[in-house]
Amino acid sequence: MRRVGRVLQFAGLVIVPIAIAGNLAEIADARTALTLKESLLLSGLGMSCFLFGWLLQQWSGSSS
Repeated sequence: MRRVGRVLQFAGLVIVPIAIAGNLAEIADARTALTLKESLLLSGLGMSCFLFGWLLQQWSGSSS
C-alpha cells in the first residue's frame, strides 16, 4: 500500500505541470492547447491524486 501511495504522489506531481504547460500552449497557438477549464480540471485531478496517495501512505505507515 505504501508503494501505491508513492506512485499516486508521483503521478500527482507530474500531472499538474502538464496541465499548466497545456494551458500555456494556448499562448503559442498550439493545436493541442488546453482551455482554462480543462487545465483547472486536470490540475484538480493531479492534486487529488497526490492527496489520496499521501493519505494512503500515512494510513499504511500507521497500521504497520
